[in-house]
Amino acid sequence: MILKSLFSKFLYLGFSVLLPFYGLTQSTVANNSTTTIPFLSNSKIVIDGKLDDWKAPNKLFKIDQFVSPWSSPDFGKTEFMAFYDADWFYFSFEIEDKKIVEADFKKESDVALGDRGEIFITADSSLKEYYCFEISPTGKVLDYVAHYYRKFDYNWNLEELEIKSSKTSNGYILEGKMPMSFINSIDKSDGNTLSNLRFGVFRAEFNNLNPKDPTVNWISWIKPSTNKPDFHTPSAFQKITFEIK
Repeated sequence: MILKSLFSKFLYLGFSVLLPFYGLTQSTVANNSTTTIPFLSNSKIVIDGKLDDWKAPNKLFKIDQFVSPWSSPDFGKTEFMAFYDADWFYFSFEIEDKKIVEADFKKESDVALGDRGEIFITADSSLKEYYCFEISPTGKVLDYVAHYYRKFDYNWNLEELEIKSSKTSNGYILEGKMPMSFINSIDKSDGNTLSNLRFGVFRAEFNNLNPKDPTVNWISWIKPSTNKPDFHTPSAFQKITFEIK
């Protein structure tokens, strides 16, 4: 419990899944294309930490412009892609990182001590309940359910989550999938359970293993309306839609 308490203080952010965007407000979102996640019935994507097979699909949700509201804008390429089929939600990060920082993995909270890509998902605009997935450069996962404000349950895990990673010449790739049964369960209301979802997509860029270091660069798809780094806030999320099958 002491470790969890300390970790809650050190876990400053998390960074939320993603897709192509077209014409969203400059002050709210980085310059992207569309907020619709496409349905692909026969993608043949293999989760192996490589993205060669992501070139075949003719439509993908893609975020290729992120913002760094509180630190240096010079953080290198950050790209998020996603789509879904009848059974799975697929996603990937491609991150340029000249100095990868990652702690030895002994427990899930170690992921929060270094570089990572993050996806947050909710169906509630006030973040009464939301799900967080923070993924290290070697594919280690810190996943938890949260409640506003910053009430984290680290005992929650998505057992069916599959992640693979690989190092590149200038950074790392994260590739994963999670069951659509989980995605559909997030919205507890009646009706279309894929019509009210909100995503946050983030990146943490460290220079060392100190989570309190002021040089940590917190990078987001959406520009939150906070004076200090914080992705556990409603303004860090964007409403998205899933293409109808």
